[in-house]
Amino acid sequence: MKKATLTLILAVTLLALAVAAQAPVRVDNKAIARRYFDEILNKGSAPAIDSLVAPDVVFRNPPVVVKGIDDFRKLVAALRTAFPDLHFTLADELAEGNKVATRWVMRGTQGTRKMDVSGMDMFLIENGKIREIRVNMDTLAQAQQMGTVAGP
Repeated sequence: MKKATLTLILAVTLLALAVAAQAPVRVDNKAIARRYFDEILNKGSAPAIDSLVAPDVVFRNPPVVVKGIDDFRKLVAALRTAFPDLHFTLADELAEGNKVATRWVMRGTQGTRKMDVSGMDMFLIENGKIREIRVNMDTLAQAQQMGTVAGP
């Protein structure tokens, strides 16, 4: 009886391991979004762009629309040049299927002007890569802090 029970447990365990080995790897889309902020925006890592961003990425931050990874690279480089100390802090993350929503605060300095702006991103992630980024941020606050629009 003990031998039959042990054999049954072993068979079930082996079956579970075989099924797990054949199951598709689940991508952690929230981790991809976190790496986007940490490695790409905060650190400016070019290799991270290659590993996290789809070649046909679409980035939308109205009125700006950037299509393709080459133009996305230029956008990140321009942003990091304008704000050498650029840093994003994530406040919230929500994920459902292949979409991730984040709420963040962006801080940086341009010359003597300091910027502290909040916003949200919506990511579409396909096959482990960011396919689309939609940004909604407080552009009025940014313009006021940068001196391009008069403050209240």
